[in-house]
Amino acid sequence: MIIHSREDIEKQIKEWGFLPFFADSIPGFSLEEMTPPELWFPEDDLSDMGVWDYKTDIILEADCAYGKFYKKKACFISMDWFPDFVNYRRSRYVLTPDEQSILNVLAEHHSLLSKELKRLSGYLPKKTPRISNPINRLILEETKIPHRKAKTDKESFDTAITRLQMAGYIVSAAFEYNYDKQGKRYGWGVARYCTPEDFFGEDRINVKYDAQTSYEKLYSHLREILPHAQEEQIKQIIG
Repeated sequence: MIIHSREDIEKQIKEWGFLPFFADSIPGFSLEEMTPPELWFPEDDLSDMGVWDYKTDIILEADCAYGKFYKKKACFISMDWFPDFVNYRRSRYVLTPDEQSILNVLAEHHSLLSKELKRLSGYLPKKTPRISNPINRLILEETKIPHRKAKTDKESFDTAITRLQMAGYIVSAAFEYNYDKQGKRYGWGVARYCTPEDFFGEDRINVKYDAQTSYEKLYSHLREILPHAQEEQIKQIIG
């Protein structure tokens, strides 16, 4: 299948249940391989980023989850299979204290941009109040005592966020952009995160059977749609 529109992507997600964004070890099993160059990185209009711009609409309208679910890379998973994915992945991951802390912050606020979650989780230093008087600034600089940055065993924010997505605890709810004074968009979209329970509702996420049952259902489905894939490749998708 060749992607020509957002609707084509939504159709493929529904058909396969899983659609990795980037090409990997299974030939043909990615959005990248289905997308013509003019939609992957359009050259004629920088305000239209092709398939990159479709992500938020797909997340909101296609009844699917999006996040770093497959080998720490982006992947769409339809809600036909995401509850089983969550059920199995959560049984496989033990969260670190830092990851649990980030998850608690997100659950408390329900939805946060990545930079907000990073700040509220204590990963950004507090801003030093700006001193307007130049004399006082000079005195402060002259009297400041140099010190080495303290070493910390704290897990990096990016590592923690990736693991939380891989474990099925966090999804991307949307991507939001910055705009200049002329109203022109710039930069990449900033991810807005939330828990699957907040995004889809607990009743749709929770299943009433064990993780092994979820694994068997996922394996059977993926083996059917990817008959050419090796055993280990199937297992890597499930996690």
